[in-house]
Amino acid sequence: MDRLELLQWMASVTGLLFVFALGAIVGSFVNVVAYRVPMGLSLIRPGSRCPSCETPLTWRENFPIFGWIALGGKCRFCKSRISAEYPLVEFVTAVLFALPYAIWYMRPSVLGWALDVAWWTPEWALDGLVRTWPMYFLILVMMGCLIAITLVDAKTFQIPISIPWGMAGIALVVHPAHALWLSTTKAGGLKHSAFDWTIPTFDGAWLGAAFGAGVGLLAAAVLLWMKVLPQSFSDYEAWEQEATAALERAEAEGKATEDEGESVGGLLARTFFLTAPAVAGMWGGYGIGLSMGQEMLGLGVGTVLGLVVGVVLRATVGGRGGSEGDPVWVGYPHARREMMKEILFLVPVVAGAAGGWLLGDSMGVLGDPPLWLLALGGSVGGIIVGGGLVWMVRILGSLAFGKEAMGLGDVHLMAGVGAVVGVVDPVLAFFVAPFLGIAWAVGSVFFGKMFKREGTALPYGPHLAAATIIVLLAKPAFEVVLSALAGRTIWLV
Repeated sequence: MDRLELLQWMASVTGLLFVFALGAIVGSFVNVVAYRVPMGLSLIRPGSRCPSCETPLTWRENFPIFGWIALGGKCRFCKSRISAEYPLVEFVTAVLFALPYAIWYMRPSVLGWALDVAWWTPEWALDGLVRTWPMYFLILVMMGCLIAITLVDAKTFQIPISIPWGMAGIALVVHPAHALWLSTTKAGGLKHSAFDWTIPTFDGAWLGAAFGAGVGLLAAAVLLWMKVLPQSFSDYEAWEQEATAALERAEAEGKATEDEGESVGGLLARTFFLTAPAVAGMWGGYGIGLSMGQEMLGLGVGTVLGLVVGVVLRATVGGRGGSEGDPVWVGYPHARREMMKEILFLVPVVAGAAGGWLLGDSMGVLGDPPLWLLALGGSVGGIIVGGGLVWMVRILGSLAFGKEAMGLGDVHLMAGVGAVVGVVDPVLAFFVAPFLGIAWAVGSVFFGKMFKREGTALPYGPHLAAATIIVLLAKPAFEVVLSALAGRTIWLV
């Protein structure tokens, strides 16, 4: 290694340490989000303080990771214990921030001894950090949001929609701005990629459909705000209050039975009922699609149908069909009625997609769109496909057995993911998530106390978040598997 290479290596290591430190700082903020958002508290005021003695914390106590270690896991003022969740979240966030940098941008990489980093690097990242840092920034934003969503959903079974739509809003600005900037360079865009952009893009009818669906989504949101369209689950809070009051009366009268919990075997059985049909549907759909020359379409449709069947089986015959420790919302009895309201909300979206398709296909008004428009269309299409896939399973599953199959927060989550990484990653993540069900079932036995969860209802947000990160970092492996399944080479952006 000559002097120039040594200087470049030192600069890379400095960058890696900076990204790791940035991740730890973001992880500290994620802890604040996970603690305050479920309680409806401001993220800004008051400043950080001990939850036991409420003494304001100095920078020494707030120092990520090492602050907790230096304090020995106890408050410096009242000596009450500080959960190990805080430094763990900070460390995991730091690692997830640093890992893409180490694999994609460092040459030589600190992971070169274990990985063929060139093979694991996306084509767009070969343009270097200087030209592609906006995309890397979006991925870091998504990582932080996914960790926050995982913590909040695991604790409360709710996903604050401000988090996924925050990252979607950032993506809708950064993607076209980044493309516009690169369009002004001599290369006119990406230099080392066979793809137009860092995420999948469309042209012609597909681009028109993406923008048309986006316009339809905005129109539906405005109509909902104007109360022209009905709000789904608008009576849920009143129903929850009545259900909670009835449960409290039953407990006071000694009529409520004690929930003794569920065995590991029972929990695994309930998870099996969810994941097994999805796996069977995946392979069955692939086999049917292969005979018709549409193997990937068959793979997707089979997986979706399998997930719907799995949701129904889990709710009807999968062990206890809802325990007393489950969240109150599991017992809401009007899910089918509310799904009709959500279908009505989607009418403008479908109409807009159809109109955009016809406009882009028959009239050709889009012509040869500029790169920034392609990038914006790819981000909008990711919102529609990512959110639409989960929404379809939510509606079909809820109509099938009369209870919410998936939370609406999961729809927002995958819409936000699609805005950042396009249409491919959220679809793959949705297919990967069922395989994480067994791991979650086993892990919940050990981590249930940390998350202070009650009951056996299975939040799907953490599955989707984890699957998204796996797909992002292991996409070349998915290309190999999908190419083997399809019998031809498949490249994923």
